[in-house]
Amino acid sequence: MKYIWLLFVCVLLFWDCVSTERKKILYVNSYHEGYAPSDEVAKVIRNAFDSKNHHLAVVYFDAKRNGSEEHARQKTQEIIELIDKFDPDVIILSDDDAVKHLTPYLKTKVTLPVVFCGVNWSCEAYELPAANITGMLEVLPIEDLLKQMKELYPECKKLTILSENSLSEQNNTQLLAPLYQSLGMEVNYILVDTFNEWKDAFETTNSQSDLIYLPTNGAIKNWNVNEATDFVAQHIRKPVFTCDDFMMPYCVFGMTKVTAEQGEFVVSSVKQVFAGKKIQDIPVSKNQKSNSWINRRLASKIDFTIHLENIREIAY
Repeated sequence: MKYIWLLFVCVLLFWDCVSTERKKILYVNSYHEGYAPSDEVAKVIRNAFDSKNHHLAVVYFDAKRNGSEEHARQKTQEIIELIDKFDPDVIILSDDDAVKHLTPYLKTKVTLPVVFCGVNWSCEAYELPAANITGMLEVLPIEDLLKQMKELYPECKKLTILSENSLSEQNNTQLLAPLYQSLGMEVNYILVDTFNEWKDAFETTNSQSDLIYLPTNGAIKNWNVNEATDFVAQHIRKPVFTCDDFMMPYCVFGMTKVTAEQGEFVVSSVKQVFAGKKIQDIPVSKNQKSNSWINRRLASKIDFTIHLENIREIAY
């Protein structure tokens, strides 16, 4: 009986060790700490996977501050080596750069589940979904926003898109062209590398365009928040709008995505995988939530008014 009892205790101890083994998660963020949208996604993911039950490793691809092909190749190889050493139970990829450079390798490891988020508009260019890869696309409420602006300014035709020179924005020039055309807009794209280039373009386009769209600024070198805020206040002449809330200090109006929704989808999908669900049974999704914003400080400078329920005001 003594040996039987000892064997029973050993089995219990073994089962406890197995059942409490931490799941290993590798999260590859395309950008860097300090870039607001990806910080929000990272926060949701970090908060969801506690260190008691999970081993979460986070890697930053740093593509906005280092956009060269050489950097991409080097970082891709480093992450592939980390995947082989860390041997994660699941991989999370956020935004286009990580998805573009890592999925060709990850599609060959068909037993390793991968969940992505933040891929702009479509994942067809990356030949996704795959047997082991699913995720959430990032679809901005730009169509609803432009329709709203067309109601306020029926004669507007010339739209300038002033943004960073990055992979995501380069992709968007192709992906969104049919939308702008369907709304009867003449589109001028200006993708810049530096803050000085951005200021020059902003001043010029305020005299040449009917509407100005500012998508993002994370890859624009030497960006200065205070200087940019003051510069826009001095030079704004036309309605400037955005689909990202962190760009509202420089815009009069915004219909913006809820970035945390991307992280929430990833967390839910990973937990389903840990519970036994197969990746191919989790379809590729699109974000649904949005908020409306007004910047009254800038709106007063161009006599911009809009009446919407539940509109938010930015605080300075």
